[in-house]
Amino acid sequence: MVAEFKSHILSRDEKGFMGIPFKRLLLAGVGGGIVYTFAKIAISDWSIPLAVLTAVVFILLTSPQGGIPRWQRLLYALRGGLMLRAEQQPESLPGNAARLLELPADLTALDASVIFAAPTLFTEANLSEWVTFARAADADHVDGLVFIDTPLEVK
Repeated sequence: MVAEFKSHILSRDEKGFMGIPFKRLLLAGVGGGIVYTFAKIAISDWSIPLAVLTAVVFILLTSPQGGIPRWQRLLYALRGGLMLRAEQQPESLPGNAARLLELPADLTALDASVIFAAPTLFTEANLSEWVTFARAADADHVDGLVFIDTPLEVK
């Protein structure tokens, strides 16, 4: 029995506006609304422009680049820059900030003997319950190649 699948079954279309998914629009709207609420108390004349600007910033920072949101990519770039500066200039302001944040500066030096080392953990394959056949049609009536645990004794 064969089941036929339509080609678009595995892809999901995001519904939104202008190519922006609804969940990102909702997050931007809620973020803008919260900023509007607090800005209305503090600086009421600038509350609406500040809320719109916040919503736009939320949309921009949540857009994915290579599967990673832009805010997270910027955070990784900042972290990597601090780690590099801590390695190059340990007594500078970025070096002190990296030490304060406990960022490991030794990760910036790449060691080829560690990166390209062969795996040391090997798991032995237990093939004792497998039977191998030269052709699939032989599986019904011919004994195949059987793997055993220990060698047989010769008489």
